[in-house]
Amino acid sequence: MSNKKEYFNKCFSPNWIEVDLETVNRQQKEVVEACETGYKLVHTYENREASLETKRRKDLNTLLKELDEIKQNIERAAEKQHRLANLMGFYSGEFAQ
Repeated sequence: MSNKKEYFNKCFSPNWIEVDLETVNRQQKEVVEACETGYKLVHTYENREASLETKRRKDLNTLLKELDEIKQNIERAAEKQHRLANLMGFYSGEFAQ
């Protein structure tokens, strides 16, 4: 199934949003310039789509590192939440009496 069909069927790849907007804008300008001048583009739509797909994919080690960072951020947030809950209990319990 082509990416265009997947798009219309709302079947996106998990990392579909990781597209470099500068590259896309540059390619769109190339298309407009080629249409205005009448030249045929060297890169077809399928080639550009395939090159974007290869850029979006990450290797397993990178994904595992990112997952580790996310887990650490969650743990830090949970620790902060626990400390704040203890402080709230301390302030509301002892000073209120």
